[in-house]
Amino acid sequence: MLGLHDVQYLYEFLFWLITFFILKKVWHKPIVRTYYGYSVSAFNVIAVFFFTLMSISGNMPSLDAFSFGFLHAMVAVVMLTLVRLSKRI
Repeated sequence: MLGLHDVQYLYEFLFWLITFFILKKVWHKPIVRTYYGYSVSAFNVIAVFFFTLMSISGNMPSLDAFSFGFLHAMVAVVMLTLVRLSKRI
């Protein structure tokens, strides 16, 4: 029923729920926000790299890889911009 027979959904939900509550406790610290922004940006740059590799190896159509890579590149740029703006304030 709705794919709920797979226990992976429960694990993912619990992971994000625990992450939310941990961040809720420590989000007021500027260093936590800075590290979070840089890590999100780094993960998105890694995703761009993987999409490029998938396109080169032929596992993904080139236009799909470009569009997903562009999306993740924009998220990385936005996160870096937000981190730098929050450091200035």
